[in-house]
Amino acid sequence: MNIKNFYKPSKRSFIESFIVMDVLANSKKIEESGKKVWHFELGEPSPNTPKLVTKEAKRLIDMNIPGYTPSNGVFELRKSISDYYRKKNLLVDPDCIFVTTGSSGAFLLTFLACFDPDDEVLIFNPSYPAYKNILNSLNIKVIEVQSDPEKNFDIDIFKVKNYRKIKGLIISSPNNPNGQIFTREELGYIYEFCSENNITVISDEIYHGIGEKKTYDSFISFGERCFVINSFSKYFCMPGWRLGWVIVPKNFQKNFLKLSQNLFISSNNIAQYSAIKAFECLNELEENNEMYNMNRKYVFDTLKCTSWNNFSQSSGGFYSYINISNHSDNSLEVVNRLLRETGVALTPGIDFDKKNGNLAIRLSFSNEHSIIKEGMILLKNWINKNY
Repeated sequence: MNIKNFYKPSKRSFIESFIVMDVLANSKKIEESGKKVWHFELGEPSPNTPKLVTKEAKRLIDMNIPGYTPSNGVFELRKSISDYYRKKNLLVDPDCIFVTTGSSGAFLLTFLACFDPDDEVLIFNPSYPAYKNILNSLNIKVIEVQSDPEKNFDIDIFKVKNYRKIKGLIISSPNNPNGQIFTREELGYIYEFCSENNITVISDEIYHGIGEKKTYDSFISFGERCFVINSFSKYFCMPGWRLGWVIVPKNFQKNFLKLSQNLFISSNNIAQYSAIKAFECLNELEENNEMYNMNRKYVFDTLKCTSWNNFSQSSGGFYSYINISNHSDNSLEVVNRLLRETGVALTPGIDFDKKNGNLAIRLSFSNEHSIIKEGMILLKNWINKNY
């Protein structure tokens, strides 16, 4: 027997790669050769994890705390998350909050709890690529609603009215990659439409808190018929701690818990107890937000001085989605050339939209302001020289 033909990967494992990670790998190779790279490809906060959190982690390591925790998360952290919502005038029972292994764990558990193979779930492009890739790996059909490059890739949320037979809908506000924030009217329409048509809504809110505060409405404010997913990776500056949470409707909680028990057992114990301290650092986190907003203004002002002046100018998140359709129809080629010639790393739009993403590029301005300024000067000069 030919062992090469015997051991074959499953069909559902043939999903798309996460291209931004390929860009990061290429960036690291350039850095290993001694050259500098300006990382505008990753959506990773540059500020360090708050010291209160890291100090607590060091203390807990020496305490020999129990290893496994309840599969829905330690009560103290769930209570802290509930209190966080209460300060926003939102009442969320701690029992409805499940702590997960990052938002990725939250998405996987939610998809498994809500959908069966061949169910149809709608996403609006451009969108975070892991939605589609996880759904495809579970044999769940993905319905992709395209945005119009002629309208700068703005998502028209009302197009959902043409899809009354879908089983689920994923929305993200602020959106990754274009930073688009849906209005309260738009979110309200989605909630009512999906409630009327028995469609499960999953709201990705991991960029909440980044940008202008007045622009945010949690989907849970419209009612309990939804799943709300958040994470400690972005606003709370804890990427790599792999900690997220999901608000789960009561009728799903028993099955959600069984899935969590069997797939993950529990989230990291030290990360959970340490994350409680993050809610004591809100003033520090707001200072980070001021830096993001300063970066936002500098990036937008700089791009306006180039021919790449057709880009999303959202007041939330830390991304801009640049429309390059007047200059190229191959965003991957442009990104690779830019990295080789300048050391500035961006993400091609095909990571977020296979149909029209070749006409767009994502720029992340989550880095320190001084680095943003250096990289943007290089990017501006390169654009003006080549386009």
